[in-house]
Amino acid sequence: MPSKLEQLFSEIHQENKRSIAAIGSFRHPLLQLLKKALEDQDSALNSLSEILPTQSPLPLSAFKKECTHIYHANEVAMPFYESWARAVDWIPDESTQIKQDLGQSMNKMHSKLETVAQILEQTYGHMEVKYVVPTFYLPITN
Repeated sequence: MPSKLEQLFSEIHQENKRSIAAIGSFRHPLLQLLKKALEDQDSALNSLSEILPTQSPLPLSAFKKECTHIYHANEVAMPFYESWARAVDWIPDESTQIKQDLGQSMNKMHSKLETVAQILEQTYGHMEVKYVVPTFYLPITN
């Protein structure tokens, strides 16, 4: 049975692949930048899927690099998505047809990354996670 982290990263990976496929061959410049960021995230997710076990928890150091890479790629991808979504509202483009589906996938990925951040913080502690996960993915604590 896969661990909760492995399951969440797998779901993120599926949404990532769905997003890349939805963008397909649309030529909008912002979509091309978004696709490149998602492909970068896909590469890190592929690497992580080879590392994460299905049973016992690993030390964070075993997958810290890949985890950081995934969060960084998502940080890069989200502004490209948001800029493209605003742009196609102002100037209709053939890619407008994928806006709703792509938006759902991007939001699901972001939400699942927030959930992963909470699990990582609970499992490894704030001091270990603070240099792996950007602070805006972590829950606000007093």
